[in-house]
Amino acid sequence: MEDEVWDAVGSVLILVAIGLIIFFIFNLAKRRRKKNNDAWKQAATELGFNFTPTGTLGKYTMSGVITDGLKQLSCTVWAHTEHYGQTHITFMNYEVSFSPSVELVSNSNSPHFQSKLLEVNNVLKKVEVSGDSVKATRVRGFIRKSDILVQNVRLLIQLAELIIPNE
Repeated sequence: MEDEVWDAVGSVLILVAIGLIIFFIFNLAKRRRKKNNDAWKQAATELGFNFTPTGTLGKYTMSGVITDGLKQLSCTVWAHTEHYGQTHITFMNYEVSFSPSVELVSNSNSPHFQSKLLEVNNVLKKVEVSGDSVKATRVRGFIRKSDILVQNVRLLIQLAELIIPNE
């Protein structure tokens, strides 16, 4: 009889331990998600973008339009995760687009443009410049700090503004 009691107590203790571990992991994930949401919300507020905090498994995306005189830039920042077997990698993506499209050759040869392109490429890597947008896609690693998010977006905006001809 005494062995059965100890077996029951042992089973209960194991279940309680498993429950506490699950509770701890869930709370840790919840706190991390809140911290990430707060950083993205702060960056979106500073940039004047829209951001809806994500739920447990939601995707991070912020977007907005920046108007400077006749220039109008549409900006989007998003994170996505790709799975490779049992591991996964999160990438950041930034896009600043403008319309109408412009002839890239005349603006992209200036020393000021080339200097800014080098600066942006050193920070973000994989920068793509076209006649209607500036993008940095598949930048490895999730950004959890609002100041870095803001800095990255502003760098692309500065580069895009150099492409758009002055009216």
